[in-house]
Amino acid sequence: MEIEQDSNLTLPLFLLDETLSERDLEHPDFEISIALNDELLTQICQNPSEGSSVAITLSNYQLLITDSVYLAIIEQEHDAQITLTHGPLLSVVLNTSEQQTFVSPQMDMMPTFDLGDEDLE
Repeated sequence: MEIEQDSNLTLPLFLLDETLSERDLEHPDFEISIALNDELLTQICQNPSEGSSVAITLSNYQLLITDSVYLAIIEQEHDAQITLTHGPLLSVVLNTSEQQTFVSPQMDMMPTFDLGDEDLE
């Protein structure tokens, strides 16, 4: 997964329940779009040591809901956070005021940086 400053990271979200392992990754319940600003990029460019994780609370995100079953979530209070584990692997957890939890699959994350090398040629 490539990550760039001033872009959006869009990840699928699935209801965390007993059917999660059987779900089709191509058909999420809805998606979350996260604005990647400089501060957030600095926070997610970590690789926690094995056995540990880092949680980052998100304040700037948008829910992309097309299934009417989940439209009520937009009206509820909800909060989201990124979880980084060793790899680095990135996932998102969204909790609603109705006690529902949605999760994204873990994504292999290796940030890419423009170091201006092509300007040296």
